[in-house]
Amino acid sequence: MISRGETTATILDVARRAGVSRTTVSRVLNEPDRVSPGTLQRVRAAVADLKYAPNTVARGLRSGRTGLVALLVGDISQPFHGALAQAVAAAAEARGLGVILYDLGHSRTRLQDVLNKLPGQGVDGIIIATADDISAPKIRAALAHCLESHIAVVTGMELFDDDAVAAVNFDPAAGSRLAVEALAEAGKHAPALLVGDAASPLARHLARGAPTALLVEAGYSFDGAGRAARELPREVDSVIAATLPMAIGAWNALAGEGRDLPLILCEDTPLAAHVRPSFTTVAIAPETLGAEMVRLVSLPAQADPPPVLNPELVRRETF
Repeated sequence: MISRGETTATILDVARRAGVSRTTVSRVLNEPDRVSPGTLQRVRAAVADLKYAPNTVARGLRSGRTGLVALLVGDISQPFHGALAQAVAAAAEARGLGVILYDLGHSRTRLQDVLNKLPGQGVDGIIIATADDISAPKIRAALAHCLESHIAVVTGMELFDDDAVAAVNFDPAAGSRLAVEALAEAGKHAPALLVGDAASPLARHLARGAPTALLVEAGYSFDGAGRAARELPREVDSVIAATLPMAIGAWNALAGEGRDLPLILCEDTPLAAHVRPSFTTVAIAPETLGAEMVRLVSLPAQADPPPVLNPELVRRETF
């Protein structure tokens, strides 16, 4: 937990006590009608036992200093992050806000350096859009300094066990779970799951949604995914790819090997629909994610709870 001089329970403590995810705790608190009675009872008991109360420190653009939001993306060369940056910029402009873009290049050192300097640049909010593991102590210390400076912080997925950091309300495992279900309905029961970095939070969530899939670390490039695809065991009958470059690299490599395997992509960008073949996707559109990130970073401390976003399966030529 990122310390601000308090020892109160966090939403992660509640989740651990109840044996559920943070997303489930959030649903119990905000949308109890979407939770089973047994889960509802366990979470409410954990809330009572731990005397948990949501922490609203640093939630919302309260300073009004500049109207600037810093958008930190994991890798702007990735098509998804480019589309997300456009979506965030459009949503911010609609709210009268400006956006400063920082490309992290998958570097934790770069993230730490950016977080350390943002309090001195007068930004009112920070949106962190990366799937990398950024839980290092120095990054947490830099983030704590941002929160203490009353800068609102939002992440695209739950990366920190701190209630002052808002996260888009969705289950990152839902996409790969939906992909596995769709493939199984078509008689494909031995998929491979291609991820960039197997240790990243996103990869762990995708693997959780596809527990029967062969997990393959392919890097984030076309060539890396191509090499990984050529080495897939013959029993693999389908592919789930985390990013578009991986999907393209894997598809081309498999075609070169004479293997015609269904492929589902776990992110959606305009490019996924316009390359040939066009890629079947199971994802939340970047426009939806970007708008929700900006909405969250703009919220006052006691705003309505965030909606739950769910991925959609869009069938195209690869499946």
